[in-house]
Amino acid sequence: MVRLLIKPITSRSFIRLVLFGGILTSIIYLLLRLNYLQLPYYTTTINFNYRQRPECSCSRPELFLSNSTSNHSEIRSSLCNQYANYRGPNQRIISISLFGPKENKMFQVNRSLTFLNELINDVNTVYSDGFILRIHHDNTISMSDVVCPIECQNPNVDFCSMNSKLFIPPKIWRFIPAGDPLVDISTYFIHKLL
Repeated sequence: MVRLLIKPITSRSFIRLVLFGGILTSIIYLLLRLNYLQLPYYTTTINFNYRQRPECSCSRPELFLSNSTSNHSEIRSSLCNQYANYRGPNQRIISISLFGPKENKMFQVNRSLTFLNELINDVNTVYSDGFILRIHHDNTISMSDVVCPIECQNPNVDFCSMNSKLFIPPKIWRFIPAGDPLVDISTYFIHKLL
């Protein structure tokens, strides 16, 4: 008879697992919240062009702010980029992490970009009702070769550089929108469930 090498889950080990998950989630939330409190508010100025990255030659489409947002001289700061700030509150986000060979030994740029383009096409087809794809990336993703062409062709894609948030492991980056004050997807899912 073969002996089971896996211990059965007892109520005590389940409680430990739930507590560990809760503590880990709380730590990530606090780290993101502390980082958010240190970010300055971006003010709207005439000389500031939120639609164009300094590294890119193209401009993204203009965002039409709601009346509640456009009356304020300050735009709240998201945990992504300046263009995401101007999208305003209640953003519905699909989030992924894209990181290079330092963390992922099987990383191949061309293969990853092929899958990324397929994902963008799927998001445009399946979630065409206002969802935004946020791609959290490290410095192995080229701004001029990857970020600029994709963002300029797809208004619902935002690349979020994680170079200033290296204290968060790359596999956790995709959960960052959970702590973003401008993201709210709960009403969408509640509406779909009813």
